[in-house]
Amino acid sequence: MTSMNRWLILSIVSVALFLIVIDMTVLYTALPRLTHDLGATANEKLWIINVYPLVMAGLLPGLGTLGDRIGHKKLFVGGLLVFGIASLVAAYAWTPSLLIAARVPLAIGGAMMMPASLSIIRLVFTDERERSFAIGIWAAVASGGAALGPIVGGLLLEHFWWGSVFLINVPIVAVALAFAVVVIPALARNGDRPWDLIASILLLAGFVGIVFAIKELAKPLPSYGSIGLAALIGSLALVLFIRRQQRSAHPLIDFSLFRNELFSAGVATAVLASFAIVGVELVVSQRLQLVLGMSPLEAGLSI
Repeated sequence: MTSMNRWLILSIVSVALFLIVIDMTVLYTALPRLTHDLGATANEKLWIINVYPLVMAGLLPGLGTLGDRIGHKKLFVGGLLVFGIASLVAAYAWTPSLLIAARVPLAIGGAMMMPASLSIIRLVFTDERERSFAIGIWAAVASGGAALGPIVGGLLLEHFWWGSVFLINVPIVAVALAFAVVVIPALARNGDRPWDLIASILLLAGFVGIVFAIKELAKPLPSYGSIGLAALIGSLALVLFIRRQQRSAHPLIDFSLFRNELFSAGVATAVLASFAIVGVELVVSQRLQLVLGMSPLEAGLSI
């Protein structure tokens, strides 16, 4: 493969990754206007924000393994297509429920592309030094995209309606899709590697159940029966997932890694940092606009 093709492929997967991560934070500055236009409740607002990273987190391990089995190019191209269609639906959603529903396939498309993008880089860049540099760019795009989300959202809302934060994805996806089909080669795959669909469903069910219980508990008049049932289903699903992984010859997550104290400390630090950053950005962006009267762009730049 020529050097130009390698870097062009890196550009394609980086653009896709940028769209994935920016969609996690772009709604922070759009939320007040979106809530007003759609008449969303407080609980619906949280689901609009959280359903995207929640579904993506639950599907990432399983879809990464699926890429090994069917081919990373197929998974990446399929994810681009799903992401583009879901973005178009989300842009023109006329109810909070429809927007929440559209964010689910948006997350599925993102979960298909994210592990595939990193695997494509690993397979295309055979030189260790070039590969390290390419992975560094991938990581920078992943963190930078999330940081730019509120600014991009604010900039778009200065001139357009809230659906523009989704609609802007469509032409970018179309161009990336055309280049991906032509430029990315059919990479090696392992057709014999098993894909554990049951484990993926258990992990997603566990996340959704626990988060649903937490959101229900935060309501002014919570339904304790719903909380208990959701927490029970979520906890049971996660326990079954962990037990299934411990018995599997090809686990989606190797829990023995957590015996390494440095690894566990790194994961714990990342989790706490994510809680802090996401919580602060969500709350402060609302205060800046609804209380202090800033425009979406001013709020995004302030954050």
